[in-house]
Amino acid sequence: MNDGLRRLDELPVTLLVALAYLLCALWTDPFAPDPQALERAGWLTPLAAASGEGWRLFSYAFLHGGIVHLLFNLAMFAQIAPPLERSLGSLRFALLYAVAALGGGIAACLLYDVRQPVVGGSGALFGMLGALVAMNMRSGRHLLSFLDFAGPRRLLGTIAANLVIGFLLPFVSNTAHIGGLLAGFLLTFYWLWPGRAEPRTVWRGRLATVVLLGGLSFGSLCPVWRWDWLWLQSERASGPRQEALQRAAAMAYFGVRTADAGLVARFAERELEEVPQPPQRRR
Repeated sequence: MNDGLRRLDELPVTLLVALAYLLCALWTDPFAPDPQALERAGWLTPLAAASGEGWRLFSYAFLHGGIVHLLFNLAMFAQIAPPLERSLGSLRFALLYAVAALGGGIAACLLYDVRQPVVGGSGALFGMLGALVAMNMRSGRHLLSFLDFAGPRRLLGTIAANLVIGFLLPFVSNTAHIGGLLAGFLLTFYWLWPGRAEPRTVWRGRLATVVLLGGLSFGSLCPVWRWDWLWLQSERASGPRQEALQRAAAMAYFGVRTADAGLVARFAERELEEVPQPPQRRR
């Protein structure tokens, strides 16, 4: 058993992920990606994730919105991933990539329009940056002693600069960046990098991360609290149930206690005129 785990821990996960990037790009055309091909390949929309296709919370992290997007993420991945994989081991690195991708996908599902598609591996890349911050914090005399060194300060500067760029560019999904960053940080801080000692508070943090990730996953896969989800459910219903769901959606959207036919009509007109946005690209 230990020999098998040791062999698995020697798999070149970085190389496998990079190959997956390239193969998925060839499948969807790296120079002019077809939205239908991206959808078939596994791009993420909150509606699809909540309609029984939860696997899209991971698959979107291997797709990209064009050759520039792909090359930028590949370059950043080649810089960060190999030394991080050597530090953590292949199995832990693979877990980090999956959880960071999940964190970015959950953030998109909780905050985006249910029809907004998202593609790109940069949520997972930000998760690796969060992991590096966690490793620096846990390996010093105290949690902030890493700030005494230039390298970790440059790391924080890199994270801040990329987040600022994400806020300035409308086609960049900064929501997913932050979700991946937090997921990678929490996973590494409480699970993957225990450091020289494990105080009792570590287990409290581990329990909290599991509960948080589980709760947010449930919220993204079953978003009954969203006004737009109520409206989409009303489109699938009929009769009195449809009318009740339409009133509930209008009440949630307009922030009122009751909704008459006029409010429902205004809400329906707004929904029919809305044009779906292009895919969010992840730096």
